[in-house]
Amino acid sequence: MKKAKRRTRSQQTAFNGAARAAEPIAVIGMSCRFAGGADSPEALWRLLIEETDAVADEPPPGRWSGDYRGSDRAAAGKTVSVAGGYLADVAGFDAEFFGITPREAADMDPQQRLALELAWEAFEDAAIRPDRVPRTGVYFANKFNDYRAVKLSRGATAITPFTSTGDVEGVIANRVSYFLGFDGPSMTVNASCAGSLVAVHLACQALRAGESALAVAGGVQLNLIPETAIGLSALGVLSAQGRSRTFDASADGYARGEGGAVVILKPLRQALRDGDRVYCTLLGSATNNNGRHRSMPASSADGQRQLIRRACAQAGVDPLTIDYVEAHGTGTAVGDRAELSALAEVYGIGRAPGSPLRVGSIKTNIGHTEAAAGMAGLVKVALALSHRRIPRSLHFDRAPGYFDPASAGVRVADTAMPWPQHDGPARAAVSAFGFGGSNAHVIAEAAPPPDPLTAPDSSERLVVLSARTETALRAHAFRLREHLVHNPGVLLGDLAHTLATRRPFQHRLSVVADDVGQVVEFLDGTVSGDVDGTENEALSLVLSAALRPGTVARRDLLTAAGMLFQRGIEPDWAAVNPPGRPITLPTYPFQRERHWAVAETHAEAHGVAARDSAADLLSSESVDRPVRDRAPIGQTTGAAPVVSSAQNSAPVEAGVKDSGTQPATIEPAAALSAPEDTAEPDTVSLAALVTRELAEVVGIVPDRVAVRQNFDQLGIGSVHAVELATRLTARLGIDVPAAIIWGCPTVELLAAELSTRLTAPYPAAEHPPTTPAADPNPAPGEEALTISELVALSRELLGSTGTREQSR
Repeated sequence: MKKAKRRTRSQQTAFNGAARAAEPIAVIGMSCRFAGGADSPEALWRLLIEETDAVADEPPPGRWSGDYRGSDRAAAGKTVSVAGGYLADVAGFDAEFFGITPREAADMDPQQRLALELAWEAFEDAAIRPDRVPRTGVYFANKFNDYRAVKLSRGATAITPFTSTGDVEGVIANRVSYFLGFDGPSMTVNASCAGSLVAVHLACQALRAGESALAVAGGVQLNLIPETAIGLSALGVLSAQGRSRTFDASADGYARGEGGAVVILKPLRQALRDGDRVYCTLLGSATNNNGRHRSMPASSADGQRQLIRRACAQAGVDPLTIDYVEAHGTGTAVGDRAELSALAEVYGIGRAPGSPLRVGSIKTNIGHTEAAAGMAGLVKVALALSHRRIPRSLHFDRAPGYFDPASAGVRVADTAMPWPQHDGPARAAVSAFGFGGSNAHVIAEAAPPPDPLTAPDSSERLVVLSARTETALRAHAFRLREHLVHNPGVLLGDLAHTLATRRPFQHRLSVVADDVGQVVEFLDGTVSGDVDGTENEALSLVLSAALRPGTVARRDLLTAAGMLFQRGIEPDWAAVNPPGRPITLPTYPFQRERHWAVAETHAEAHGVAARDSAADLLSSESVDRPVRDRAPIGQTTGAAPVVSSAQNSAPVEAGVKDSGTQPATIEPAAALSAPEDTAEPDTVSLAALVTRELAEVVGIVPDRVAVRQNFDQLGIGSVHAVELATRLTARLGIDVPAAIIWGCPTVELLAAELSTRLTAPYPAAEHPPTTPAADPNPAPGEEALTISELVALSRELLGSTGTREQSR
């Protein structure tokens, strides 16, 4: 195909963009969740190339009750359409993976939960461990919070200690920063439908200013109640046809969509130095507001022209070098007219004949995802630049009468096509506009070619896989096998490299392979998680290699490294496998369970416990079966039950940040030092009480709590500790300070301390027993202190409290 010249504008002023002001920013990782099963960038690309219309005529069953459709936009309580690009499941969440209790998860806005999952997936796609990049900024966009209305419908008595943090939009970004341990800027942007591109703009600015070394930018949007759609219908922006017909003569508004997307950003120079996979580069961006014009919600062609020129100036590019624009393209009469006018004046007029600016919109595929709309467009552009192909924009038959594509130099991408060939780099732009007048525009360019890798001396690779649970590991292995079977071009070195960059979890697999086929054959087998061989054999091989270099075959060394990996020891991957490139692979298989706000069934579930006397609570009639006869979390088998409310939720183990390379040791309740018939009745009763109250606070059934399980493993934080202390104070009629929860962080220890306080309400600690110092870095799976030592230490720490109480 003959290459075209980029610039032929006959009467144009010289473009003053020779010196680029902005440093290019690389997009090195992406994740997404949109309608039509687009739960990854690869799935989204398939949806686009297959020209799928993922918009449904009505929401999924159970999303809300009642029919709110009506043909009259002015009719109270009615909407002209409930069509939309809906996700199949908005209630599911892997709370255990993120170290969040089921009760707190049910009070969290599902948009917070979606942001957490997308951020994790994006880092896995980028082949970067979050715990190794602390100086990272987080920028998310959000618009509506429908879940607040869902929760408030339960009434004021259903408010919990987690209601506030579960509501606040700013916590969307903060949750990500907290869980991943990032200490850079962290904020949630609400610029209406421009929000996610504004988040990208702010993230790029922070990277260029040196505020962060890495940045996460994203947007999330979930449509959970009909009232929001009713309001948009009354505003006149929803399509009665139920489809977004961007720039078409028949366009009458947009269909709503939901979901989210995340990108990982890094300065291009650093990304190339680190060997990152680069989807595309962001040359520059701009944001503005339309200011005062005829109507705040209406689009402004003047505001958009100003915006586009600013973005091109910051990027240092001639507008005529832009090949494609992913338009905002809502399909409203006013919006489409203003946008086409601005695109034609800045990008279109003066282009070479036969080389018009191509425009399209992902809204025609998945609906208008509002706060996440700009991010959806950016991910589409990154994929299009990477694949060098422009997907078709759906539902376009003919241009409006006021618009002449030939004279404007702008043409809707009504058919899929290869990326235009010319003598310059492939470039595109993305627009997002909000109904409050805020706008954003980003200029993107194809990634530079990566540097070649040095040919390895050996074809053998150690390939590893891990997950938090056995069930997740099986799911992970299955997904990886399916991906390798359907993508035969994957290179073994890249496969091994990418999997080795991911965070290792407790359940692990490893295989030494000479080609991808051997990996597939291994994954075909039963995934049991058991280790073939022994740790001693592995150590023997490693020792022999160290003492007698050259006597152990490389394959045997790799096998030994794999054995040790399965035992919780992570090798030096640079020494194990030759360099490879990050590639697209299935991300972590979250084991989602239902967490949703439902009507509470009894008063105690609201965090306000009835005040009973200690004598009543400790009577034999009020005590359940002793907790030590129940199976601990660590001994349960099979998949956890589906969570339908906060009252019967599955257990939560250690959060990812606290999970070591070895699974934590959980002692069975039956392993208490004293047999049941000799245990102190008050201690046993108190253990049962603590178990019940703790289960209420966490949101699990009491049978799932082990008496010697550390509270950290249940996801207990400061808010939980305060609530548990409050409940125990009300139950027992004594003052139980929150500090006691940290000093006695198991059911067994806490029950023992409460027993002491009940029998001797004001214990003095004039001569606390001496306790040995704890090892600040205990080996994984080892107990830093014995139970008796922990009891003594907690008494010592809490002794001053008791003394103060006695002096009152």
